[in-house]
Amino acid sequence: MTKDDVRREVRGRLRALSVDERAAAEAEIARRVWEVPQVAGARVLMLYASMPGEVGTDAIAREAARRGITLVYPRCLEDRRLSLHVVDALDRLRPGRYGIREPNADTCPAHEVAAVDAALIPGLAWDRAGNRLGRGAGYYDRLLADPEWRGFRCGLFFSIQEFPAVPHDPWDARMQAIVTEAEIVSP
Repeated sequence: MTKDDVRREVRGRLRALSVDERAAAEAEIARRVWEVPQVAGARVLMLYASMPGEVGTDAIAREAARRGITLVYPRCLEDRRLSLHVVDALDRLRPGRYGIREPNADTCPAHEVAAVDAALIPGLAWDRAGNRLGRGAGYYDRLLADPEWRGFRCGLFFSIQEFPAVPHDPWDARMQAIVTEAEIVSP
């Protein structure tokens, strides 16, 4: 299968999830993610504001704030790169490029890539080798390829997004853990 074939198939799988199935799975992922030692022990955690089809992270953000963890969110730049910004409350996220909620660069301070301890990464598909397939623009792969990047990479997915083998290229960043509603996979 090509990357486009996988994207097409997984979008169909995601559409088939009922609202109740999705809510139950997201609640279990939000609970289970704290079983990953690198996430639970992070002082600075990078999250994403979910797009349709992605695992929601607002409950994770609220728990991280309760634990005193500094949260950083990505902001899409015109050159298909991400900048990171500290977000102290979810209501500081506003629709930005592509309609994705993101921090406002004027009100949310920039944060250094090297100072992120762990990152929760979205995607469309995953496999047990840690390969992740995103939407195709390469934003996260460029961020994770930054020579300053030191953080632990954890993908958040629904179990129905698993494929036996996700097509990948040498520049595609692998995940060091995958959390689903059913399990934690450590490739």
